Amino acid sequence: MTGGADSSSSAAKRAKVEAANRDELLRKLPAELWQKIVDENVQQNDLFALAMTCRFFREKQKDLGKKMVTDLNTDHLFELQESGEVASHTLGWFQWVCDTFEILPGFEAPVSRFGSKRVKGAVYKGDLVNYAAFQGSVEILRWLVEEKGWETNWRTGEWAGMSGSIEVLEYLKERGYEFNVMACAGAARGGHLKALKWLRAQDPPCPWDERTCALAAKGGHLGVLKWSRSQDPPCPWGGETCGRAAREGRLDVLQWLRSQDPPCPWGEWTCSEAAGGGHLDVLKFLRSEDPPCPWDEMTFANAAEGGHLDVLKFLRDQDLLRPWSESTCFGAARGGNLEVLKWARSQDPPSHWSAGTCHEAVRGGHLEVLKWLRAEEPPCPWSRNGCRFDASYSGHHHVVNWIDQQEDESDLEYSDWEYSDRSYDSYSDESL
Repeated sequence: MTGGADSSSSAAKRAKVEAANRDELLRKLPAELWQKIVDENVQQNDLFALAMTCRFFREKQKDLGKKMVTDLNTDHLFELQESGEVASHTLGWFQWVCDTFEILPGFEAPVSRFGSKRVKGAVYKGDLVNYAAFQGSVEILRWLVEEKGWETNWRTGEWAGMSGSIEVLEYLKERGYEFNVMACAGAARGGHLKALKWLRAQDPPCPWDERTCALAAKGGHLGVLKWSRSQDPPCPWGGETCGRAAREGRLDVLQWLRSQDPPCPWGEWTCSEAAGGGHLDVLKFLRSEDPPCPWDEMTFANAAEGGHLDVLKFLRDQDLLRPWSESTCFGAARGGNLEVLKWARSQDPPSHWSAGTCHEAVRGGHLEVLKWLRAEEPPCPWSRNGCRFDASYSGHHHVVNWIDQQEDESDLEYSDWEYSDRSYDSYSDESL
């Protein structure tokens, strides 16, 4: 018995020493090698799970200043899917999430300028159900709904549509799910014509609205657009359809939209979206039509915010008679585009600025832009107290520290600063 005990003890000691040696070797791996291993073998949405289970990887990621997040935001997942980087997570991954994190009902609250209601470290049932639908996995969806007892929600059909999985759509139908307009919109966004046809073939057909055409245009899915418009009655469309195509630089889609009888509607927003996306070829097409697509000061502002100096120069060459609007400087400051701001102010006459220009720089945390604005002669007007408040509220403490060091007697009243801020926001269209 003694010999057996000694043998077991020796084996345990050897295992402990070997583990310590492995730990030491892992610690000696340079951070760059860790990053190479991860980049070649681990997809973005698995980084957080790996960090939770491997302290060495977690340490190296911190050394490199890398963020480790699993982002279930629709746009992020769709970008990964379109790039071919997103791999379906297994049922085991979903089970690990449920066993590891606090699970809350509903969805992750969207972030607003007044802060987010998201509970740090928590995962939301609605997000996981929809993610399973997005992956096209009936197995995982069934486990969440039937074994965990979680419910589908008003957006589950949309995520299923984006997956293009007829199998998932059929499963939802069997469960009594009522599809809404977002299901067709999701299928159109993903370019999944078969899924869209399935939805419209139901009795009654899944409803659709302008978002179906708009999101098909956004994704450049001309085949989906053509089929949708060939139906009787055709799928509705409107200004958003041309706007989405313009934002993404879908020139072929725009040309088709405008060749229809009657053509798809457009307006000032179409040009401003093309400018915001930096698509000079699209903007030239829009303005070359007879009559040309209209534009306004927001076309300049969006180009400035996006840092698209070539677009701004084209706009200025085409429209020298239009007085400069302060929204151009607002946009450049909001986007942190100092070179664009310098160019706009170097023109004759220079683009107008106001206290709102400083405010936009502050809200984005663009300290170098703010410094330049205040160093000009004469300096750009500001509300020192208003800017300090907004910098503090936005968490830009480096901006707060700089403002505290400034002494200025020309400080505007807070009400003047507020008015300037609203004058830019009133032009913004974030509803789409």
